Amino acid sequence: MTAQEIILSGKLELYVAGVLSDREMTEVAILAQEHPEVAAEIAKIEQVMVEFLSPEEYRIPDREKEHQIDLILARIHRSASNGIDVVPVVEPHVVPMRRRFNYAVAALAVGLLIATGLAVWFGTRSAHLNNDLATVKASEANIASANDQYQDKLTNMQKQMDLMSSIVTKRVQLGTTTGNKLTDSSSYMVLYWNPQTKKLVLSDAHLPKLKNDQQYQLWALYNGQPVDAGVFDPTSLQGATFQKDIPNAQAFAVTVEPKGGSKTPTLSNLCMMGKL
Repeated sequence: MTAQEIILSGKLELYVAGVLSDREMTEVAILAQEHPEVAAEIAKIEQVMVEFLSPEEYRIPDREKEHQIDLILARIHRSASNGIDVVPVVEPHVVPMRRRFNYAVAALAVGLLIATGLAVWFGTRSAHLNNDLATVKASEANIASANDQYQDKLTNMQKQMDLMSSIVTKRVQLGTTTGNKLTDSSSYMVLYWNPQTKKLVLSDAHLPKLKNDQQYQLWALYNGQPVDAGVFDPTSLQGATFQKDIPNAQAFAVTVEPKGGSKTPTLSNLCMMGKL
């Protein structure tokens, strides 16, 4: 392969990148020794790569570069003793040119060391950036989810405020029933019911804690018939969702039922009541 052919083949770029086989790397290095145009092209590729990729703080000072070149030249000369004629002895007037070729090849080797370091640096930096990006995306997802929950809660609270402030809404305060052993005189409960919209919201309650397999259940009473208004937890009424729609009511009552509620109230567990 001629010098021009190897320049046009794209192998020099692969040589600078260090991805050729050992045999091909040696062949290109020898061609660079024999052909000034090959050495010049390699130096040009190396220079472009280093100048383009290397951040200012990673560039090697001239003194350090010369030291590294001297070390590489020494290794090249040691390679010659193993049978590779890297720097053949020629006429005196040719030696300076050969030395310049050696210098170019050594500079190329230094450039490869720099490029390798840069590849590691950029790879590490890319990994950190990917991790940072993943963290940012996770944070954005969490923020978006929290914002959706906040908006839902805000919307629900606004509905409750609208219902509670309506002039047709009935405020009902429930007190403990006489003779029951579940609640006492300190127990109370407040709810709001709008007969037009049929919506009901539980505002506040102070009731004893139940067993894990029990729940409080609210009932609307109309013409002596109980209507299920849903189970509830008195410790988490703030921001609570609406109970079931109640079309008609003359009073409201609370019983203690098995967890999940009952279809009909357990009258022996009637503990709270309030009339409109």
